[in-house]
Amino acid sequence: MPIRFSIARRGVLPTEGQQENLSETADLESLRVLLECPQTTDAIEFQSSSGRLPSVLPKAELMAALSTLQRVMVHELEKGNAVTLPGIGTFRLSLKGSIEVKDGNYHGKDVRVEGLQFRPDSELLAEVRGFEVDQVPYGWKFNAEESEVETRLTELFASRTYITHKDVSVAFEQTLTRSRVTSLLRRLVREGRLVREGKGAQTRYRLP
Repeated sequence: MPIRFSIARRGVLPTEGQQENLSETADLESLRVLLECPQTTDAIEFQSSSGRLPSVLPKAELMAALSTLQRVMVHELEKGNAVTLPGIGTFRLSLKGSIEVKDGNYHGKDVRVEGLQFRPDSELLAEVRGFEVDQVPYGWKFNAEESEVETRLTELFASRTYITHKDVSVAFEQTLTRSRVTSLLRRLVREGRLVREGKGAQTRYRLP
């Protein structure tokens, strides 16, 4: 089955009725392809289910081996070393922070481990680069610009004290999916820009 992707961009995409003129009106440079991931598979848990390649090792032995690998990786990464898993790739620490000058010398300021960088094995990379990709987009995914969010919120609260999930969806011309409207509202509440009241179908939002 070919790999599927969605079209992603920042800002509000045209509504369904406007998409017939998309090639003429859209700024194609602002669009990018985004992998459409239908699910995350646990390679150990589902190794023997239908459509999966079976392992030559029992699940318990695989789990024990992975646990050992994890301990080895943590031991080496703690020293600042990179760790290579043959056939898989190389892991190394990713640092984040800034530099400051003290007494004429450079010092780190809040330097910390941000995460891990991964460089895949060349043979593994060659394999995945050969996957077939469906050239027809599966759907749209986008984020509203902050200026767009502010404008729509101002318009909504100009005529009402409270807004609902549906109000926000309509305000964005129903181009934001339900899950993205939910994510937007949660972020605004977390940032203190909205206050949530009620539960379930009675949930509504007001300005602080």
